[in-house]
Amino acid sequence: MPKPSRTPAFNTPEHHLGAMALVLIVRNPEDADLRAAASLIDNATEAAWALRPDHLVPLAKEEYRQLIDYFAAPHVFDFALYLEGDRKQIRTLMEHIATQLDDALAHYPAPAQPTE
Repeated sequence: MPKPSRTPAFNTPEHHLGAMALVLIVRNPEDADLRAAASLIDNATEAAWALRPDHLVPLAKEEYRQLIDYFAAPHVFDFALYLEGDRKQIRTLMEHIATQLDDALAHYPAPAQPTE
């Protein structure tokens, strides 16, 4: 019986499928590189969420991840592969995530803070 693949599955919004395919074709990563990049993305996203700016405080961790996936999935994935999934580069990827979100959200209003 064949072993199931340990290659991570990426939750990619439909509008990013072409860009994600291009990243995979151009970078042609090995399975280990994909796993390392996915792990780095998960860890950097969680750390970036913990240090998110005040205007994103209303977002839960999952909502923050969905925002990153929606606006910047191929950019973050490509950069994580560029960093070779190196855990020592977590702050670099966190800064990249913050920059990507800042650029995207510059075109949209910040989420409304609930009033008490």
